[in-house]
Amino acid sequence: MQLNTQFSPLPQMNAEVSKRDKTLDKIAASVELKMEDSSSRTIADMLQNQISSMSQGLMNANDGISMMQIADGTLTSLSNQTQKLNDLSVRYNNGALNASQKEGLQNEFSRTVESMQQSIEGSSFNGKSLLGSTPTFSLGDSSISASIPSLSPSSLSIDHQDAIQAYRDALNQTRSDIGSTTNALVSATDRLLNQISETSAAKSQMADTDIANAVKDFQQSNQKLDMSQITIAHQSDMLRQNVTRLLG
Repeated sequence: MQLNTQFSPLPQMNAEVSKRDKTLDKIAASVELKMEDSSSRTIADMLQNQISSMSQGLMNANDGISMMQIADGTLTSLSNQTQKLNDLSVRYNNGALNASQKEGLQNEFSRTVESMQQSIEGSSFNGKSLLGSTPTFSLGDSSISASIPSLSPSSLSIDHQDAIQAYRDALNQTRSDIGSTTNALVSATDRLLNQISETSAAKSQMADTDIANAVKDFQQSNQKLDMSQITIAHQSDMLRQNVTRLLG
């Protein structure tokens, strides 16, 4: 007597169990297991390096914006104080004033100039003086430079209104330049943010699990396992019936 047991679903069932377990691991870890090949890893590493470089460029741009804001605040203060110098100069050049009054105006003028100089020397970022510097901000694939003159008021005199006005014009021009640099840095941060987002998405598509597809694979593996189990149960039932008949 020989029973027909040539077909067995066990190998296929074992394969489906292994496949299902791997799919479950991918769902849990959200990491695509096929990233084992070296070429995919190389591309993913390259994309990660680009993301890191752009992220550092973004930090540099933000530092640059902060520096420009501090410099602009100092220049705004200097501009306001320059207006005071101009007012003192106009009053000083009034022929009706006596020597004592002029001396009082001169002393106030000197104190204002000294205060302005202290503002210039105290304007700094991370311990580095801003006015009189030429910072360069690396953005990864490009860079932005700024030139901030020192604009010292020490040479200004109360009886030279033209020089005071020229100094104020220089302040306004520097503020305009700083504004342009700030705008360029803001645009750079927007560009870098977009690039980081796009590159991260590209890396994610390569390296991360598509959860929807992983769940679908998991369900399909379970369905195949159910069919295999049904087949095994059916074969077992048929075997019992055959044995029962043979044994009478």
